[in-house]
Amino acid sequence: MKYNAMNENYELVEVLGAKMLFTCSRIDLDSVPPELHVWEVRHDDCMGIPCQIADWILVNHWGTLISKNEVVMDLNPRMNKKYRDIDYGSDWTDTGENCTLKQYMKTSW
Repeated sequence: MKYNAMNENYELVEVLGAKMLFTCSRIDLDSVPPELHVWEVRHDDCMGIPCQIADWILVNHWGTLISKNEVVMDLNPRMNKKYRDIDYGSDWTDTGENCTLKQYMKTSW
């Protein structure tokens, strides 16, 4: 099931140096304003921590990221999908704050 982005309550996280919204839900892309970027997050098999962001994730789906900022991604030529491996210890910071999509869009960062 996919959820409407405007109705979710998100965790505010910092990923690759940018503040982003995170939810464990799969988000309906049609409900996200066009100026924002959306990626799905994959967790690893061992520790259950995020290890990759990508256009679309089927196996080990951990959640969804929404951002004002574009992320430089690699292209998987076999699947024609973009992805980026991340290190939870250095690329991902939990802020402990919550935020709605409307609140996030009003921020200056």
